[in-house]
Amino acid sequence: METIKKIIGKTNIARIRLIYLFHRKYKNIWKTLIFSIQSIFNFYTPSKKLLKGEQIRKVFNKAKINIDTNNHFIYTLDVFKIVPRENRMIDNLTIDYSKVIHNSLINLKKDNLKITSGKFKDSQEQLILGIEEYINRICDKITKSTRKDKKKLINYFQNIKTKEATSFEEALQRILFFNQLIWQSGLCLNGLGRLDKILDKLYKQDIKEKNLTVEKAKKLIKDFIETLHQNFWFKSNSLLGDTGQIIILGGLEPNGKYFYNDLTYLFIEVLHDLSLPDPKILLRVAKNIPKDLMEVSLKCIQTGIGCPLFSNDDVIIPKLIDYGYDKKDAYNYATSACWEPFIPGKSFDQNNIDSIVYMEPFLKMIDSIELDNVETFEQFLETYIQFLQDYILEYIEKINSIEWEESPLLSLFTENCNKNAKDIAYGGAKYNHYGFTSVSLSNVVNSLYNIKHFVFDKKTYQLSQINTLRQNNYFENENIIIDLKKQPIRYGTDSKEIIELTNTITKKVNDILNNHVNKLGGKFKFGLSAPSYITKSMHVAASFDGRKNDDPFGVHISSDKASVAYTELIQFASKLDYSSSRFNGNVIDFMITPSFIENNFDKMVNFLILSISLGFFQMQMNVTSSDTLIKAKANPKQYENLIVRVWGFSAYFNDLPENYKNLLIERALKNEGKSI
Repeated sequence: METIKKIIGKTNIARIRLIYLFHRKYKNIWKTLIFSIQSIFNFYTPSKKLLKGEQIRKVFNKAKINIDTNNHFIYTLDVFKIVPRENRMIDNLTIDYSKVIHNSLINLKKDNLKITSGKFKDSQEQLILGIEEYINRICDKITKSTRKDKKKLINYFQNIKTKEATSFEEALQRILFFNQLIWQSGLCLNGLGRLDKILDKLYKQDIKEKNLTVEKAKKLIKDFIETLHQNFWFKSNSLLGDTGQIIILGGLEPNGKYFYNDLTYLFIEVLHDLSLPDPKILLRVAKNIPKDLMEVSLKCIQTGIGCPLFSNDDVIIPKLIDYGYDKKDAYNYATSACWEPFIPGKSFDQNNIDSIVYMEPFLKMIDSIELDNVETFEQFLETYIQFLQDYILEYIEKINSIEWEESPLLSLFTENCNKNAKDIAYGGAKYNHYGFTSVSLSNVVNSLYNIKHFVFDKKTYQLSQINTLRQNNYFENENIIIDLKKQPIRYGTDSKEIIELTNTITKKVNDILNNHVNKLGGKFKFGLSAPSYITKSMHVAASFDGRKNDDPFGVHISSDKASVAYTELIQFASKLDYSSSRFNGNVIDFMITPSFIENNFDKMVNFLILSISLGFFQMQMNVTSSDTLIKAKANPKQYENLIVRVWGFSAYFNDLPENYKNLLIERALKNEGKSI
């Protein structure tokens, strides 16, 4: 026991998390404990009394450096060296890697010298010194290694101190180095940004000067992707695969042209060939996207790896500008961990700070009011809106109590932090907004409409009567569940009533959020998709949509009605109101069988291009079949490489908890029109 205490340390959250990650890796508590005990002398955590930049410097100095002769690139992440923390870590963001490629530590030092004095300056100086020392240690290890390309690699690393990257290969190595530093400094859910655009200049230069061929570039990208995939068990957050490592490709330009290049295709082709769940791709699309790029994307999706996810610039960029982002920044958006629009290099925006759960105020209302006194549906809806308002106000108060952990490394690459001499955790960035995801909107909308239909319109039930049945989890009343679930007008159908009801609810949340600011002076925003459709539904009572106690909430923007066509769901999603603060990720989630795409490939491509014009916000596809999933659950060893789409990421099916597997099987069966 004393040994275990030494491993964990006193109230060391980071060490506890690491041991949890070991357990997830080994899937056995005894193997985890044995490995942790054997590794006790590898653990290192500097004192919390030091400046944060000095803490990171000491971690960099202690981190073990491993020069892998089998890996093209140098990527030496030491999972045992931990930066301590007392507050909530900033996460779910992407630094601007163009500043990494086209900058040097000398330039960063010059920026820091403009600051006269103070804690921020001292912390940044310690960080930069730590990076320089880390580079020297890596170069020393490379020198002593047996690598044949040691001279080139040493040059790449020494250049980081004094000059910008000069080649495509060097740029990839530099991105990997700073990505490694971000993970090593304790940050998580780290994106990669617009790599086809960021690397465009050096790629074209190398091709023109015949220092690079398309095939060599594809091989380098393959090595780059495989390197990022290393330690994905450590990089994963809530579930294995949830790393936030999103590569953004394509995108609309301010002049109306659609940006794409060779690299856009190469990244997608490499993901297709490798068939790895991580990292993943988000493709920014627009109505003038080349058709052959959609074809390449659909072929990649058809493999079942779940990407690329499509993000519709024609809809999203105007929403970003209306919200208050500068036009240039809006056109250069990337995303947070999954899909939430994010301005790299200029934003602190915490877009996954928590999830709004629409069902919570709904059930609180049901348990609080005299149901027999409710005379009209309008009165019922207005009462829910009031409870929703109270819930959101309490929610804002709770969120504004969060204290953020300082992050000198993020501050180093975030515009305005040096200018303001203020860490990103204290509002140093240009944009300091909070973003919410949300769950159970579909369940609430369907519950409300069922009450309208069965209680107030048809008068099949009294409100108090059907609520008693709900409180009893519809025990011995399966016929009522069938009525509630099979009522044809539901969330996801192209129904004017459902769309208006959905927009009424989101408008209320929008109006409340617009009247408040967060503790850093930023605004609030929210979206209609969230990863918490299972976790937030646990211990939540049954609802009037036919959902029973503890059953999962609806998944993103999807339909629980098997007969809803893909085209109808697109029509529904395109008519939702994403204006003002309602743009923080709104993902249509399709379940599609591989055979359906194979038999309708050209039609699917045309459908996707048409859907962009109709105005969907974002879209992802889970390409699998119920038969495959059922077999994989029963015989996991035979399906070790089966990949599925989960939230905004992909994962190996075998790595998922049972409730996620069961939900995927249920959704696949429903999509195929089979009985559950």
